[in-house]
Amino acid sequence: MKRRSTAKHFTQDQIQKFQADPNVRYVDDHTIRFTYEFRIKLYEAWEQEKRQGVKRVLTENGYSLKELGQEVIGTLCNKFKRCGRPVNAKWNLPVGDKSHYWTDPDNNEYLLSTGMFVKPKNGRGISFSDDFRNKLFNAYPEQSVEEGIRKAGIDPEKVGYQRIYALQRLFEGRSAVPSKVSHSDAVIEKYCNHPYIKSIITKKIRFCESFYNEASFLIEIMKINEILELYEIDPNDIPVSVQVNLKYKLTHWKRTDDQCKDVTVQLLRIQERRYRKLTELVEERFRKIREEELPAMDYIQKKKLCYWIQGYPIDPMKIVNTSYLLKKIGISRSSYYSILRNNSYGISQKMRDAQDDKDIEIIKQVMDYRGFHKGIRQLYMMMDDVTGYHFSMNKIKRLMKKYGVRSGIREKKQSRIEARQNLEEHKKPNLLKRRFRIARPNTHTLTDVTYIPYGDHKLAYGSAIRDAVTGRMYDLTINECNDLKLVLSSLKSLDNVIFKPKAIFHSDQGALYLTDTYQNSIQNLGLKQSMSKRGNCLDNAPQESFFALFKTETAYRDCNDIIELEVLCSNYLDYFNNERRQWDRRRMTPMEYETYLNGLNEDEFDRYLEAEKKKYRQMKKRAAEHAIQRAQTLGV
Repeated sequence: MKRRSTAKHFTQDQIQKFQADPNVRYVDDHTIRFTYEFRIKLYEAWEQEKRQGVKRVLTENGYSLKELGQEVIGTLCNKFKRCGRPVNAKWNLPVGDKSHYWTDPDNNEYLLSTGMFVKPKNGRGISFSDDFRNKLFNAYPEQSVEEGIRKAGIDPEKVGYQRIYALQRLFEGRSAVPSKVSHSDAVIEKYCNHPYIKSIITKKIRFCESFYNEASFLIEIMKINEILELYEIDPNDIPVSVQVNLKYKLTHWKRTDDQCKDVTVQLLRIQERRYRKLTELVEERFRKIREEELPAMDYIQKKKLCYWIQGYPIDPMKIVNTSYLLKKIGISRSSYYSILRNNSYGISQKMRDAQDDKDIEIIKQVMDYRGFHKGIRQLYMMMDDVTGYHFSMNKIKRLMKKYGVRSGIREKKQSRIEARQNLEEHKKPNLLKRRFRIARPNTHTLTDVTYIPYGDHKLAYGSAIRDAVTGRMYDLTINECNDLKLVLSSLKSLDNVIFKPKAIFHSDQGALYLTDTYQNSIQNLGLKQSMSKRGNCLDNAPQESFFALFKTETAYRDCNDIIELEVLCSNYLDYFNNERRQWDRRRMTPMEYETYLNGLNEDEFDRYLEAEKKKYRQMKKRAAEHAIQRAQTLGV
């Protein structure tokens, strides 16, 4: 089938113009051939609008219909109607080059050596073997002929596209010359007593009408080779041309009352297999309707389905009834009868949607009034004055949600929502509960971050880590950015600290302490992470106290750069741990107090713990009294 359109004689100027056109592959004084891609575009337009579509595409691409002539357009439309969608881009070859289409005799020996081709006894050339032809036919159209040949390890170009498209036309029932039929004596003997085969000879096979009556129900859902196997007929014994004709006849068969009269063992076996297959197909069809099609159906489609169930023929065996169909399809009886009785079913929803379209415009009118943002309550109160309509607040909320309309008043920001979600997922309980000193050294560790202004309006951040029992400062790291790098650098100071079992690491609920990286680092140190209550600085009081002392006792504002500030912090940490004494820790330095506690025996340490617990109980009592007093005065 050549992509060629005959026309009136083109002038030399027209030929030169067409030769420069990228959509034209070849042109001479009476022939014009378009490229494969442009023919596809023309075909798609022809599918939608027929001849007018072809004219429209040609005009849009700058072609003069008068210059091309009606014969060109008519030839294109006739080829589209007769041959369908263009399928072969390999037609786009230089003029005279048919090497990809016509078969090359030099390749015949190679093709014969593959075992996929045979040489006819009374003919020239070669052809596909019956087994290979049947294999390609069984996989068609899910797998193209060309793809099947390539999967068999044969280059389609060596086969020749003349053979390939001739075989494709045979598969589609468009072959003008049917292939020869020849049944061997073994095949004839095999099927001579088959209950569904009327007669079989070397050149012809005839099926009984009962076969057509039964198999015509299956042709829409099964391939012809699958039907033959179901009736115990090997598809490899039936030539492809016979299978194609059989498929056509089954597709157009008008059912009669003819049935198999001779009951044989084979007939009963086939009937049983057929019944099981039908049952499987019916169950699969019901499953597809129930799980895939029904959820996607609109109201009109559901109503049509219910009418189909209502009009289903009565089963004389009373097996397939309304209840059976409803159960298989997945529709409740109440919904089924409600759909049948409600004449406006499916229409009412469209009417509600149309009304909602009008009502949302009324809401938008109130929202746009005078250009100020309005919340839902304000929309509810102003609607009657602005528009004369009155909606309930629930209706306003529903319509705004349905159409994605936002008021802009006190809306939740996505960043805050994400921050809250992160807090809920990563926050830790308050394990310390202000029992800062009721433990041995290296058991309760505190951390926090503070800002440190210095120099000429410069700002730095300090991350500190402290032992709550002894008051010893493990680290004070300075950085210009309050980021994860700051707190992780400060955490490295604990690498050489030997913590007691079940040691607690306490902080506030800052974003840096909620990250997976930081929490994994705490876990790798063998510590249990604890966090203060939200917005309660007293839960981390000793660390806050250190920052107050640092800012009171150092001249941090006089530092000119970050280096000076780091040196200052390093000197103060050494001074704080080794020389600065603490009144409530026996007037010892933190290092001395740590040595003192580690030197206590068990009895002495128990007395120490009892004293600290007494202080803790007094602190809790004072805090409770303060909370009651604050509640009674409402904080005034």
